[in-house]
Parts: sequence; structure tokens; C-alpha cells
Amino acid sequence: MTEYAQYIVNHIKSDLTGEYEKDMQYLYDCSEKYKEDEDAADILREIASLMYEILPDNEKSKVGDKLKELNGSFDTAYQAVLDMVKCGDFEKAKSTMEELLKSADGRFVNDDSNIYLSLNHVMELYEYSYFFKTDKDIKCTDIMYNEYYRTYAQILVHLGEYEAAVKACETAIGWNPVDLESLLEMAEIYIGMGNHFEEYFEATQNAHRYCCTRATMARYYRNMGRYYLEKYKPDVARALYVYSNIYFQSEAADSALQFIESALNRKTPEYQIKELQQILEDNGIELGPCADTIGIIYRVGNLMLESKDLDRARDCFAIVYDITQDEETGTLLAQIMNQ
Repeated sequence: MTEYAQYIVNHIKSDLTGEYEKDMQYLYDCSEKYKEDEDAADILREIASLMYEILPDNEKSKVGDKLKELNGSFDTAYQAVLDMVKCGDFEKAKSTMEELLKSADGRFVNDDSNIYLSLNHVMELYEYSYFFKTDKDIKCTDIMYNEYYRTYAQILVHLGEYEAAVKACETAIGWNPVDLESLLEMAEIYIGMGNHFEEYFEATQNAHRYCCTRATMARYYRNMGRYYLEKYKPDVARALYVYSNIYFQSEAADSALQFIESALNRKTPEYQIKELQQILEDNGIELGPCADTIGIIYRVGNLMLESKDLDRARDCFAIVYDITQDEETGTLLAQIMNQ
């Protein structure tokens, strides 16, 4: 969501009164006001969520039941699921999501000549082609199977159904093997299950290849830190949490460092970067992102620029600049954003 769209949504939220009929009319008026806006998709989606949140519980139930009857309106049904999750109604979200998946499944089937993928961005197509060599024709679905199953897995985790969540996440990854969010989610499901630390480690390692921003690299090192903490190697874990904060500081890493300080009864050392990197290298932990992935994203950015697809080019160059701080890429990104 753009800063402008977020500003509009925050303004709308600030004017809600808590009176159901008055607020519902106000939200309807806002939807009419902004339906032609250039950021209409984001603004209207947030307005729909606000409408769902203020519905009485019995009306929410009716919405969910009605959505089960829809076979073609996947976007509408999925948005309702997200609203249910946002409101903490995970049982209803689960049943509605299962109906959606039942209607969506079976529409695309791999065969000897074709493989169907559910991708989130054009750069994932190039990543898949590079890392998963195939002679089959790659075709993209117009149904968001990857995201649907990933969200379904999240719902199942909230309900404590971890085994089912693993299967749902495996299906999400099957639809998009290069989706970083699904790979990291799989790792975090394993840690939630307890006593699945090797599966957690393997899933986290699998995710590293696709970590391509400072935030996702920080998440990778936090996850690795959790593994070494569980394996009773607090010094390695501490180095990983400090390294994570170098990429992107987080409360999660800070809390873990405080826990280690308390457990060991000694302060976190003032590490030099080379010290941290040596600890990581000694334990076979990757230093930084996968160079191949960053190269692919940069190449896709150039291809999008050549085809005048400035939005996708901007996305790619923004990722590369974020992780590398390369001056040439930063200049190129600035030029695109000024067009």
C-alpha cells in the first residue's frame, strides 16, 4: 500500500464513531468517493475489511455462509477469509477457506508437457527457470493457489492443527517453490510444533536462497539463531541475533539477546563484523544473500525496463538496492521513480 493510500485509510478509521449504522453509511460513502482513485484497489479493500469488522457476529456468520455458495468469486471469498482472520474468527475462516479451495482445486493439472505455477511476481518466473531446470512449458495460473494455501496453513496454526498446516504449506510450496514467504512459514510451523528442530533447520536453509531484502535476511538469521539456541549453542545464537539486527533491527532479536544475556549472566559483546562473520563461517552459515538470486532480480529489472514495464522494473531495482546499497542501482531506481 502506498503512503497516500495508508493516509486515506488512517483518516477514514479516525472518523469512525462506534455507532454501527452511522459508521456503515460513512464507509459506504467513502467507498463511492474513492472508487475511481488511482489507489482504489487498496483503499476499497481496507474499507471492506472495516465494514466486516463492525458487522454484528450473526451478520458475519451470514457473510461466511453466503461465500460458501460462490464458486467463481475467489477474490471476494478470499477477502472475506482475510477479514475473518483479522477479526480472530479462525474457525469460520477455516471452513470458508476450505470451501474456496474445494471450488478452486483441479482447474490446472500438470502433464507431460506443461507445469502450472502460482506466482506472485514476474521475477519468480525467472528464479524458477534458473533454479528448477525443466523442459516443460511453464504456465501461470490465474488463481492464487500459493497464497490461498499459505493463508490456510496460517489459519490451521492458529487453531493448533500443525500437521494439517504442514501439508497445506507443502501444497503452497508445490504451487510456487520459490515463494520465500511459504518457505519461511514452513520453518516457523516446525518450530511451533516443538521437537522438530532438524526439519526447522532444513526448511530455514531452503529459504535462504530466496532471501533478497534486508528484512528477509534479518528474518533468516533470527530463525537460524532460534535453531542454535534450541541446540544449546547460545554463543552462536547470540552472534546470529546480532547479525540479524545489522540487517534490520527487530524486537524479536532484541528480546532473544536479552534472554541470552540473562541465561548466561553476561552482557552481549561488542562484536566486530569480522568476528561475527567468522562465527557464522565456522558453523557453515551463509554470509549474506545468494548472489545468483540478486543477479536474477537485477536482470529481470533490466528486462522490465527494456519493455517499458516501469512498475515491475522499479520493484526489482528497489530489492537490489535495498540489499546491496549499490550506487549505480540507486541512481537507476531514482530515475525510474521520477518518470
